[in-house]
Amino acid sequence: MFRIRPRDRSYYLHRPDGCTVLTIERHGWKGNEFGLWLPETVVVDGEIVWCNWRGDPHQDWQEDGDGRWSWAIELDDIEFRAMLEPDPEQGSLWYSHHFTNCGKRPRSEFGTQTCFHLVNAPQFISVHGERIWANLDGQWTTTDQVPRSESPDPNRVRFLREGLRSERTVVPITKFPSAIVPEAAHHPLIVAESFDGEASVGVACRGLKFLFNNNDCILRCIHSEPHPIPCLDPGQTATQEGVVVLCNGDHTVCQDQFERATAARWTAG
Repeated sequence: MFRIRPRDRSYYLHRPDGCTVLTIERHGWKGNEFGLWLPETVVVDGEIVWCNWRGDPHQDWQEDGDGRWSWAIELDDIEFRAMLEPDPEQGSLWYSHHFTNCGKRPRSEFGTQTCFHLVNAPQFISVHGERIWANLDGQWTTTDQVPRSESPDPNRVRFLREGLRSERTVVPITKFPSAIVPEAAHHPLIVAESFDGEASVGVACRGLKFLFNNNDCILRCIHSEPHPIPCLDPGQTATQEGVVVLCNGDHTVCQDQFERATAARWTAG
């Protein structure tokens, strides 16, 4: 069902020096290649210690013969491993990030950011967000319906999980021009539909903190990002998990497929 290949590519304007991407093609969806930056960033002690836009962004992905992929790196006494496991039966790709504290002191605030992008999947590009679906304030809606115009960059908007803040206003972020908008995310899945609505792709994480949509001319991507891991004592390991769902059908079919897939593996939330 899936064709997955690691590639080193440059991206005009935002990754001119290149980085590694896992390209994903689904059988029957000709002309559409998805990209997965797994991860885009790694955070330890609340600071970015690895990212794919500076330093050495090359990832030496290894395939185990059964279709599972992994990449590992040592980061100042922290062993970090990313994994991707295709699941053709569920039409899904399971991904995970594993942190192990190999040092002699406790460490805190472990996190990742994972980017699923559509820049080479023309049938799934949504110029205004009119086919990017999320459950906001308890209703499934497209992201063109939110106050994008109030963001420092209207192409970039974020939705915090329900209950994380009480303000019903736009919170501009100027360091990376974007905004937290008033609507709260009530579900970890964010979905991009094809032009005809007969195919859709979605990403979701376990332990949702926020959804994010970057929809500019050079990078069109969807994010579902988890809460950070608060602390690891020496010798401890902790994991963040997520899933990519690719299905024939609209966002409602994608949601149903996600619920079936995660019911047996982890509780959506």
